[in-house]
This record gives sequence, structure tokens and C-alpha cells, in this order.
Amino acid sequence: MQPSAAPVTGAVQSIAPAAAPIAGAIKESDQTAGGLDFTTAIQAHRNWKSRLSRYLADESDEKLDYRTICRDDQCLLGKWINGRGAAEFGHLPSFGELKVSHGQFHLAAGRIVQMHDEKHTQEANDQLRHGDYSRYSIKVMGLLSSLYVEVVDLQPKAA
Repeated sequence: MQPSAAPVTGAVQSIAPAAAPIAGAIKESDQTAGGLDFTTAIQAHRNWKSRLSRYLADESDEKLDYRTICRDDQCLLGKWINGRGAAEFGHLPSFGELKVSHGQFHLAAGRIVQMHDEKHTQEANDQLRHGDYSRYSIKVMGLLSSLYVEVVDLQPKAA
């Protein structure tokens, strides 16, 4: 039987919408395990939908570069996945799935930005709402929750 991810997903609900971007994801806190603040990482990936929506509506001052976004090793979660996460937790069931889904998430987000930049904004909006981006976004958040439970189960229990 798989352990429940409810503690993490419940914790995510309490984060304010203006939560810090993923830059704050690697730190020590109550939601940290294995050097990653899982709650902040989940929220940061959730925030991408708002960032992309604003970009597609030309309501963002942010200049998004699809060549950078499509790389899954540029964000702090990706660096963790390819560094400490792989070294310490690469053997866990959710880790491999997270690595693949995180890469697919970045490819889909990059494609959305590229479509908009090439004046295919309606198609980009469709992909944002109903395409690969939505599927992989949800999958990454769920896998982060599952991996958190697996990582915490490995931690020594206080006596």
C-alpha cells in the first residue's frame, strides 16, 4: 500500500498565492527532506501556470526564453534532481518518474512560450489549459508529494 501524500498536499494549500519562486526551494524547514523544501517546489511549479498565462496575455514584463525554459536542469528543483536528489534518492520508486515528468514539464512549458513567440498564441493557450503542460504539471506536483513521503520514511525517527 502506498503511503498517503496528504501531509504535503495539505501543506501546499496553506501557502499564499504569492509564494516565493523556486529560488527558495532548497532550504531547511518543516517541509524539507533530503535538502529540498518540497512544499515550495510544488508551489513554484504551480506558479508557472500564472506566469505563462500572463505571458500569453501580454500582461507580463517578464521575457521568457523557451530555450532556457525547456531545460530541466536550470531550475533549483532540476539541479536537486540531477545532484543531491539523484545521489541520495535515485533508488526510490517516485524519483525516476519525477525526473522524467519534470523534464516533460519543462519541454511543454518551453513549447508554449515558443508558440506564443511565433504568434501561435491560441494554440499556446490551448496547450496551457488542456495539453501536455497541464498533464505534466499535475504529475510533477503529485510525484513531489509521493517522493516527499518516501524520503521522510527514510529519515531516522526521533526516539
